[in-house]
Amino acid sequence: MNALVMELLPYVRQGYCCSQLLLVLAMQMRGEENPGLLRAMRGPCHGIGQSGGPCGLLAGGAAALAWLSGVDGGDEHPMLEAMTNEYGTWFLERTQAWGYGCEAVAQGLAAEAGASPANDSKPDMSLCAGLLAECWEKIMEIHDAYQLDTVGA
Repeated sequence: MNALVMELLPYVRQGYCCSQLLLVLAMQMRGEENPGLLRAMRGPCHGIGQSGGPCGLLAGGAAALAWLSGVDGGDEHPMLEAMTNEYGTWFLERTQAWGYGCEAVAQGLAAEAGASPANDSKPDMSLCAGLLAECWEKIMEIHDAYQLDTVGA
């Protein structure tokens, strides 16, 4: 199993979903904690409450980029829209065979793995883990390309 996924297992066991897990990684990267923000990121979980909405990895990834791109004083990065567009476009291309809704992504990942999709309408985190790792890698690629560590310094 991927080292990143192993690092997140305690959070998965606590019931954190994909959108929250990406924020956990972003907060760990900065050495910060924000329980309120993590609680708020529960909103995109499971396609926004199993409503057929977008995968939490799409919404959570965009939120993680926005949070990581904050500059001193709370202003947003001038290229935030370009960064989130790049991430969103990448995600839509990655999941184009299935769609970008939570349930569609979960079913597509299950099919890729030769497994049956979960029958409770919630995604199987063991199947989503690989895509979560891919998403974090893409977020880090964008983070580095836009030199977010130096923004506001």
